[in-house]
Amino acid sequence: MATVDLKRSVQDYVDSADDRLLKMIKALAETYWEGEAEYEITSELKAVLDDRFESYKENPNDLLDWDDVKENW
Repeated sequence: MATVDLKRSVQDYVDSADDRLLKMIKALAETYWEGEAEYEITSELKAVLDDRFESYKENPNDLLDWDDVKENW
């Protein structure tokens, strides 16, 4: 379903919604938008990611395919 069709469908629900549904839609939208800003990377995690990225740059061919990882798990 295209974005414009989704918007129309949601708008139809909003247009016919009672207070309970409108409150749920509002809470969902607020949670969605607030969630965008909640992700923070700690300095410890950043250090781990930096180390892994450096390792990758030094050895770009030392990667495992997802199927190989699943097989050896």
